[in-house]
Amino acid sequence: MKPFVLLVATVFMSLLVPRAFAEDCDAECQALRNAQDPLADVRAIMTDNTIAFGTADEQTGYGFQIQPVYSIPTENGFNFIARGVIPVVGVHNGAAFPKLGPDQIGGSGYTWGLSDIVLQGFVVPQLENAPIKFGFGPQVSLRSRTDDAVAGPGWGAGLAAVAFGFAGNLSYGGIVGHHWGEDNFNLTTVQPIVFYNTEFLGGSYIGYNNSITYNWTANAGDRWQVPVGLTVGKTFLLDGGYAVDANLGGYALAAHPNGGADAQFKFGVSVFFP
Repeated sequence: MKPFVLLVATVFMSLLVPRAFAEDCDAECQALRNAQDPLADVRAIMTDNTIAFGTADEQTGYGFQIQPVYSIPTENGFNFIARGVIPVVGVHNGAAFPKLGPDQIGGSGYTWGLSDIVLQGFVVPQLENAPIKFGFGPQVSLRSRTDDAVAGPGWGAGLAAVAFGFAGNLSYGGIVGHHWGEDNFNLTTVQPIVFYNTEFLGGSYIGYNNSITYNWTANAGDRWQVPVGLTVGKTFLLDGGYAVDANLGGYALAAHPNGGADAQFKFGVSVFFP
């Protein structure tokens, strides 16, 4: 629990500190910000992929997420950001993926399939020159699984809130959400996002971006999943206003449920449209 408390305190205390924006931000800088900011006004196809080591008798698990994002400006003083999370999962019998289900998943042997899709919508007030943006909204899950071995929340719903800001070379914020679903699915997720942006290789970043989960219906010793590590990445500005972001990270699990991973390798490639 201590790593969780430290990470959450770091993110949310940082939101209380006065911030000063960089005076100028060129096209490359703005592309980098759009890739890191979950509330950015973008149209994109993002991915968030995890290879989990040490699950279920030292097996390897795979979780690939495709995340289409579409921001819709309005004339009423806010943006609406629609996001989908489409998970494709490969798991061994007895594996535990807390972001997917409240209990151990995986069928007989090794199973691949589409898990349950989550749809999110964030209302983002348009606050000019505000050092911190925030958004909030509902999320619903669809019972789209191709096999019960890769089950997620099934039919369900929840709420999520986001806060994000920039201070010079630092970008910081977090996503907090809770979701209820079928079969006693009851999961809280906290995703701290903290990056330091550098001039190395023409602009890159290093920081933390991963999800801490708490499963309210699991046994007392199986409720937390707390990854500790770092992510590095770079955003590439292309012709015509397109951009591509690539990142990878390594995380050890300071706490995990029975059957959960001991370590994670994460990677993602995202495409941003003009």
